[in-house]
Amino acid sequence: MRIHVFEFICGGGLAGSPVPRQLAREGDLMLSAVVADLLELPGVEVSFARDARVPLPAHEPLRAARVCWRGLDPPPAQALAREIAASDAIWPIAPETGGELERTARAVLAAGRLLLGPHPDAIALTARKSATAARLAQAGIDVVPCFAPGTGWPAIHGPWIVKPDDGAGCVDARIVAGRDEAAAALGEPGGGLIAQPWIAGEAMSLCVLSTQGKTDVASVNRQHLQLDRGIVGLAAIEVNCEPVTAPVRALAERVATAIPGLNGYFGIDYIQAAAGPVVVEVNPRVTTSYARLRAALGVNAAEWVVAAATGRPAPWKGAHRGQAVRLNLDGHERG
Repeated sequence: MRIHVFEFICGGGLAGSPVPRQLAREGDLMLSAVVADLLELPGVEVSFARDARVPLPAHEPLRAARVCWRGLDPPPAQALAREIAASDAIWPIAPETGGELERTARAVLAAGRLLLGPHPDAIALTARKSATAARLAQAGIDVVPCFAPGTGWPAIHGPWIVKPDDGAGCVDARIVAGRDEAAAALGEPGGGLIAQPWIAGEAMSLCVLSTQGKTDVASVNRQHLQLDRGIVGLAAIEVNCEPVTAPVRALAERVATAIPGLNGYFGIDYIQAAAGPVVVEVNPRVTTSYARLRAALGVNAAEWVVAAATGRPAPWKGAHRGQAVRLNLDGHERG
């Protein structure tokens, strides 16, 4: 099987535009981990896209994969079509912003190739935080509510957070003092921003593996956020920080049931509040935490994803090492 990994940020998706340094680092962390895992599978050839402006990361396993270098010509969509045509399966790693991930997934299916990841319909829903919140609330799942300009806002006191409705992670998210400030920051309807009340508790995430009829939580992770003059950033992730409990496994199963098509690997961001977990968003793609799953668990998550996508039995083997691994996004980490 020829598997092509398309990591959008460093893989030429930003051709003609600057490549943000922090996003490039996270992209390379995910790319390196996925490619290394795929290369361990028997009968698999791996390729990946690379922006010609961005040097290859110093990661030894990448040398065994074929690099599809990209420049300004052909344009990104044509380059992707060529890479899809030369492959049997595609594993896209792209932001939801601007519909990038959804377009890639639809192009894979339109070409009759195997998609290693969520279905485009699930991506389209979860790409919008407001739509995700509405779907999960309808399913009875506790979720941070989203508010848009021109809608009725409850009198919730304390800080609020303003962010793009289709943003990825903490990108362009900022904290404001209260509800009135949030409403002013959103401006007029149609600006693409939403506001959410700030929920007290620990910022957490789940790495989830899902296929039809089966959902497993690979790890529970703690997110260390940083605030700089109101701007929210992700400073570090503690992967596999605590055991997978029945409540978090049930949460992942309920989310997968509420949003059909979350195939393969996906992430759930939530707040561990006093009354229990409150979902912030669902990430229909590989998340940064994947980069340290192997170190934390001693297992190959890509083996599960490929087996599930090809209809083979894909039981999750559980944690072998079971240790917490902290991934500092400034490049320093410890286990």
